[in-house]
Amino acid sequence: GTGTLALGASTNTAVTIDAKSFSIDAAGDASNITLATDGAAEDLTIGITGATDSSLILSSTGTGADALQVTASAGGMDITSAGVMDITTSASNSNMNITPNGTGTLAIGAAGNTAVTIDAKSFSIDAAGDASNITLATDGDAEDLTISITGATDSSLILSSTGTGADALQVTASAGGMDI
Repeated sequence: GTGTLALGASTNTAVTIDAKSFSIDAAGDASNITLATDGAAEDLTIGITGATDSSLILSSTGTGADALQVTASAGGMDITSAGVMDITTSASNSNMNITPNGTGTLAIGAAGNTAVTIDAKSFSIDAAGDASNITLATDGDAEDLTISITGATDSSLILSSTGTGADALQVTASAGGMDI
């Protein structure tokens, strides 16, 4: 049948489950853990406490495209790591998509970073009808943007444009000279 398990009353401030294993078996239907709030800052926090080497693991054996899904329907989402953060896919044809709604910025790193590495066979920017820019904002001399090919191979750096305007491929220096 259907039903609800209610722990405590509407005025409870804490519910504690003291167990080594806690599971929900929905027997073929979806399962939900829901916090119904009536005010601001009434957050649902799932955490691990204590001085142990323990991890919070979200895991799914689902086979759908959204086997594990984290969604924020209002406001933003912050993911912070005190150490290294690895995002790895096990499929050989997986994509990672970051799609801003409207306008947005993909920021990699912080002001103190010294390197950003993109390890890919193909890297592209699709501006969907607008101009694309790669910009290095510097605050001192000798902070150059270098695009190079390294390694002992017969490879070339190719700047190419299929544009039809007079400035289809443009190299400009607004101050100083240009060495070619």
